[in-house]
Amino acid sequence: MAITDMEVAPAGSGALKPPPSPAWLVLPGMVFLFFVLLLPVGWLMALSLKPSMAGAFSMEGDWTIANYLRFFSQPFYYSTLIKTLWVSGLTTVITAVIGYALALVIWTAKPAHRGWIVLIVLSPLLVSIVARTYGWMIVLGDRGILNQFLLGLGLIDEPIQIMYTSAAVIVGLVHVFVPFMALCILTSLDKIDPNVPEAAMTFGAGRLAVLTRILVPLTVPGLASGLTIVFSLSISSYVTPALMGGPRSGMLTTFIYQQFAVTLDWRFGAVLVTLLLALTLLVLTTILALAARMTAKWSKA
Repeated sequence: MAITDMEVAPAGSGALKPPPSPAWLVLPGMVFLFFVLLLPVGWLMALSLKPSMAGAFSMEGDWTIANYLRFFSQPFYYSTLIKTLWVSGLTTVITAVIGYALALVIWTAKPAHRGWIVLIVLSPLLVSIVARTYGWMIVLGDRGILNQFLLGLGLIDEPIQIMYTSAAVIVGLVHVFVPFMALCILTSLDKIDPNVPEAAMTFGAGRLAVLTRILVPLTVPGLASGLTIVFSLSISSYVTPALMGGPRSGMLTTFIYQQFAVTLDWRFGAVLVTLLLALTLLVLTTILALAARMTAKWSKA
């Protein structure tokens, strides 16, 4: 007798029950996200529409957009937002270049060496961000290793001011996020048959052509994942900008900390959080849209 002809046993006769709906499986995760993400973010967005008042974090007062008008009416505030976007974007680009190179080294390495290279790339993750940042402060300080080395060679007459600049912040952020980018790209490279680049070079393609016309198009999904992760982490980073850029680093995250912890202006701080979140979502959406378009274009080629 065919399976389709089998009769369903009545309830209570030991028959197998149908599997639960997938909605019940994702319900615990959705409830968790609601309480730890959506609810706090929604509360901050609502708080940003209340009049600015030191120490006030309740919903008292009339609804108003005065805090947003205050932000966009003063050049200092929106210039800080622009600088944050610039530093995060440049960090992401530099991280992508270095991460892609590391991923290629791992991908082309011999199996006996690959594990050791991965271990070296991931080893910074075993140390806290604070410790790594202090390490860079020792290297880049006025009396740090780099300045002492340049002075010893006679290339400079006095120490170069590197610490407490945007360059120092970018260096620190790139060092923190390179492993994430390399792993994302390596995931896509592992899906490529190693014989494909070799076949292209056999037919006369140079290394640059293989990289730009074969490897990069095939690794767009991994590259896009790395870009979104690194950008979202860098634009929301606080420890590295605060330590290597100083209190006047010009990053929006340090300014948000000052509003919540120093001036206690929670409502204006909520404005900064809302704008930073909106900017991050806009950039991430753009990255994913461009990646999808490029993938569709190259898949038809």
